[in-house]
Amino acid sequence: MRTRQGPGDTLLQTEALQKITILPKRNIMSFGFSLMITLSLVSMVASLPASTSKDRVNNEKITHLMEDIFFNPDTCQERSTDTTYRYRWDLQGIAASPLTFEARASNDVRIGLSAEDRDLDYMYEIVIGGDGNTRSFIRRDVGARLVEVPTPGILSGTEFRGFWIAWSGDGTVSVGKEGGRTPFMQWTDPHPLPVNYVGYTTAYGSTGDFKFSC
Repeated sequence: MRTRQGPGDTLLQTEALQKITILPKRNIMSFGFSLMITLSLVSMVASLPASTSKDRVNNEKITHLMEDIFFNPDTCQERSTDTTYRYRWDLQGIAASPLTFEARASNDVRIGLSAEDRDLDYMYEIVIGGDGNTRSFIRRDVGARLVEVPTPGILSGTEFRGFWIAWSGDGTVSVGKEGGRTPFMQWTDPHPLPVNYVGYTTAYGSTGDFKFSC
């Protein structure tokens, strides 16, 4: 039996839709996920009995929950690097695939995927704009290039460029550009490594500015 909606339901739905329209610019994947969960919460409230859903206090609690999860500016983590080739492992709560980020650097944006929050002998390294911003590649155990593709001018020292990196249980590591679903670089590890932490650095004369999950 369909339950009757109370005034509080309409108010909550209106507030949720207003928040969606004023969201700051985010990458497509993060926004899509946030929208899906937000609409699920609104639907949940709408299905409650009228005697409960019209309660203003309950509506405020759920609205605040949505704000904490999806509209908290602390989820955006901005970082900078010097020219030293040294991974930083100070990102909080970023260990789930896909990783989305923006980078501003002239060359050699490097992302490490590790089982621990430090450099390991066994880890993945994704290099975007290596070889003087002409090529990108994936390495395992900081060894030979396992896949390499030409990407001339993929980075910029004056503007941010968006990317995503995804990894799966079968060992597939994929790299793509913001707004695109098809990876421009992909490799499958026959012996997959666990990924629990994400590190970042620049190298070979390039400084960098990063925005993670913004």
